[in-house]
Amino acid sequence: MERKKLILNCDPGTDDSVCIIMGLTHPGIDLLGITAESGNLPASKSCANALRILELMERPDIPVAKGMEHPLVREYPKDPYSHGKDGLGNHFFPEPELKPDPRYAAQMIIDLVEQFPGEVTILSTAPLTNIALAFMLKPDIIPMVKEVYHLGGAYGVTDYAFLNATGDNPMSEWNVYVDPEAAKAVYESGVKLTTIGLDVAFNPEWVNIREEALKKLEKLNTKASRYVLEIIEYVDKNNSLPDLFNNGPIDTVAMCAVIQPDIIETREIHVEVDTSDNQLTRGMTLWDRRNHFKWTHIPRIWTACAIDSERYQRTFVEAVGGKPYDEI
Repeated sequence: MERKKLILNCDPGTDDSVCIIMGLTHPGIDLLGITAESGNLPASKSCANALRILELMERPDIPVAKGMEHPLVREYPKDPYSHGKDGLGNHFFPEPELKPDPRYAAQMIIDLVEQFPGEVTILSTAPLTNIALAFMLKPDIIPMVKEVYHLGGAYGVTDYAFLNATGDNPMSEWNVYVDPEAAKAVYESGVKLTTIGLDVAFNPEWVNIREEALKKLEKLNTKASRYVLEIIEYVDKNNSLPDLFNNGPIDTVAMCAVIQPDIIETREIHVEVDTSDNQLTRGMTLWDRRNHFKWTHIPRIWTACAIDSERYQRTFVEAVGGKPYDEI
């Protein structure tokens, strides 16, 4: 199996920490590095949590670089969702002995893309500040990036896009709302961008972890699977949307899409990010859906409009277990 070279831009956070584990354990992923964002937590805390997960998994070989403590131009908003007092579902791991990479996150992105031109996929399960900065500092790397996946946006493909809006207004998703200027910069950069919005990632019929998958994780009984089950239990008991979204660490939907791109059905669309000061729509991902007079000058991206639920369950378990589903 050819391993996919991956940079994970994240803000752990409960669900991001599960993505780190998946990136470490899936045999098809070569995790080159982790860049820590300010999103669920400030970058200093998300960086420390990424190091804690690497220590848990005994993987000191993966570099972690810290990003900015705040968005590009705005105040840093506080995440309204609970990731626990420590950001990791109240596991309260000790202070990490591992140290962050001395480079800033944006510089590490630049260095890794230049080291492996045309080979690196970037997955962001967080705001896009680090990636936007990397593209601003070194625009030459943009065509060298293989592709970018972003767990972000709300597009209106399904009702769940806005039923579960996670930004601090009726129309936005958290990972775009936190730093809409960064999202706009990445959307407009020309990089190949695939987004997995709330439309798919918050659809319980598609992404809730089913009983069979949970039993497989229990059967694994590894350090990784035990931690993942504990995070699922924490999310189950502490999320604020019990009727709509039970137990899924939603960022894992994007990681599974990177591992098996054909599990999502995508659509090419033209989208603009609202960077205005309008409190009703700041951070909204505006998709021009018109048949006539469509704005084709705004960014062209791909977004997920459906996911193969059965294959998502299998890919999730395989990524945590590091082996085929039927062998677990």
